[in-house]
This record gives sequence, C-alpha cells and structure tokens, in this order.
Amino acid sequence: PAAPRALVSKPAAQPAPAAPAAPKVNAQAIENGYLLALRRELEQRKRYPSGRQASLERPQGNVEVWLEVDRSGRVLSSGIANKAASMLLNRAAMSSLQSISSVKPFPSEAFAGQTTKRFTATFNYQAP
Repeated sequence: PAAPRALVSKPAAQPAPAAPAAPKVNAQAIENGYLLALRRELEQRKRYPSGRQASLERPQGNVEVWLEVDRSGRVLSSGIANKAASMLLNRAAMSSLQSISSVKPFPSEAFAGQTTKRFTATFNYQAP
C-alpha cells in the first residue's frame, strides 16, 4: 500500500503593505512662511521719502499698513492701519502701497476656505 501523503500547507497570502500615509500638511507653518515672505516682499518695495523736506527733517518711525489680497496674489485694496507722527512717512507708505498691484499667490494649503485675506505689516523707516 502507498504511504499516506503529507499534507502541505500553503502559507496564507500576506496582505499588501499599506501605502505610507501622506505626510500631514502643517497649514500653520505654511501660512507663517507665507507671511514672512510677504513681509520681506513689502519691505523691499518700501520707499523712504525723498525731496528737500525729507532731507531736512530726516523723519523716522513706524507705519502699520494693510493689504487685502486674493488667492492669486492680486491686491484688492490697501491702506494705513496706524500712522506715524510724520506725514512724510505716511505719504511714502501710501505711495509704496499704491505701487503694489500683486504679491506672491497664497500656497494652496494656506488660509483654507478664504478667497481673500487681509495682511498687516509694519514699515519701519530709518533716516538713510
């Protein structure tokens, strides 16, 4: 008589390894990075007052400005939130703002659900 055959068990199929989870987006860090970049961009566009009166007075101070920006970076409106004591600085700040029609667009992960955003920045003016 033939010897009984040994049962061979097949290993159970292993499930495919799960795909690694997508890294979580840190929206706050992205927004903070955007704000820093925006403030640097505004600082580069800031102009100190020129002319005889500015040369004589050499005004110094801070002007807090604001910009309303859409997601594509288009500046919808802008203005001064807090004026400096010097009207020369306030006029220079407004002139700088009026020359800005667009800034860097929002990162897609930033400011979720907002089509526009109001940003503030401080122009610190020091006499050259």
